[in-house]
Order: sequence, then structure tokens, then C-alpha cells
Amino acid sequence: MTLYNCTIREIKKLNDQIYRIRLVPEDLALLNFKAGQYIILHLSDDKKIPLSIASSPKEKNFLELHVRLTHKNSLADEMINHFKQSEHVILEGAYGECHLNESDREIIFIAGGTGFSPMKSMLETLFIQNKSRKTHLFLGAQVKNDLYLQEEIELWTTDNKHFSYTPVISDGDALWTGAVGFPHEHAIEHCGQQLLEKDFYISGSGAMVMAVYSALQKKDVSSSNIYSDILNIKRAKGEID
Repeated sequence: MTLYNCTIREIKKLNDQIYRIRLVPEDLALLNFKAGQYIILHLSDDKKIPLSIASSPKEKNFLELHVRLTHKNSLADEMINHFKQSEHVILEGAYGECHLNESDREIIFIAGGTGFSPMKSMLETLFIQNKSRKTHLFLGAQVKNDLYLQEEIELWTTDNKHFSYTPVISDGDALWTGAVGFPHEHAIEHCGQQLLEKDFYISGSGAMVMAVYSALQKKDVSSSNIYSDILNIKRAKGEID
């Protein structure tokens, strides 16, 4: 176990619920993680919270985290207060095997909420590497205002010809004219007859990840082409293939 003392550089609210936290580790070795990995935040009461890294490992000035604060999530409230009241925090890691593989297959990213964090890290890494590998992000939210960093994502679509993006809203929104439903439904429809030729990266709540995994399995997508840390944990426990 490797612990890192980090200075808090920025706490910024990105929308009504989501905060962006940027940290600078005293030991810059922490910045040598793989895109898609996560760290563990140590709170003062001995709680340990896994958080996906949102910045690319190519970014050597800070480490970025996203935290969603809701009235149902007292732990997120505790984390935000910890960041606001402290000058330094302790991180452990980095961990996780859900990072970019070396395949040339098109990547389908399917995320919900702050599950966008590791996808952002992987996408920014691909853009910096100027890879020609096709990628498509399907990002789900309940309502339009739950989506965040939309201007940045739209710039990605302009600046990177191999990247495309579909935001998906699950609840009725009178002002929304885009895709409605669940992101994996639109991802499966998008892939069509080439579904088995794609690599799928999934990030979000445990229930969301398992729902997407089940839907892809029913379409005969090989489990070896479905990537998620939650799935890796369940595989290690023998709960899924």
C-alpha cells in the first residue's frame, strides 16, 4: 500500500451536484497511473473511499477527481467537507485494471453520472496520443442539468474526427430534444451488426454496470470485450464469468 500526501489546489462546482477537485501530490509518482484507474481517499475517521481519476496521466500538474453531491449521499457530503476544511488529503493507489488496451477495435464508452470520470481520463489520453482509434461516448443522466462538462465534450467532437458523442436523458425533459432512455440501449442500436466487433468500457453505479453487462451478454458480446472495475471485482469473486 502506497500513501500520498496531496495539496488541494482547486474545489470547483461544475453544476448543481458535481464538484471538480484538483490535487497536487507531494510525490509526483502518483501521476504515473494508467488512464482509467482509481485512487482511494482516506478520510479523518478512517473511512476509505474509491474515486476514479478524471485527469489524464499525461497531465503532470495535478490529479483531478469528480464528486457528486446529493441529498441521498451523506458520504459525498463528508468528502466535500473534508476537501473544503483541509489543506492536504491522503490518497492511496492507483488501482484498477480497467484501463486502455492496445486493440484497434472501436471503443464504446458507456457511463452514467460521475462514471464519466475514468472515461474522461481515457479519452484525453487517446486525444493527446493522437490515436486514430474510433471512440463513441454514450453518457447517461436523469435530466439535462445533470450533464456536466458539456462544452468540453463538444470541443472534443470538433477537434477529434475519430470521436463522437451521444448524451442520453432517462427522465422526461420538455427542453430536451436528444436521445431518451438508457445509454446502453442507444449504444447497442448504434453498433448494429458490428456489435461484436467493439470494445465496451462501462462506468457508473453497480446496478447500472450490471444492467449494461447483462444487456451486452444477451447480445452475445464476449465478456473479454467488456471492461469495468466493478465487473473485475465480481469476476475475482466468481460471481460472473
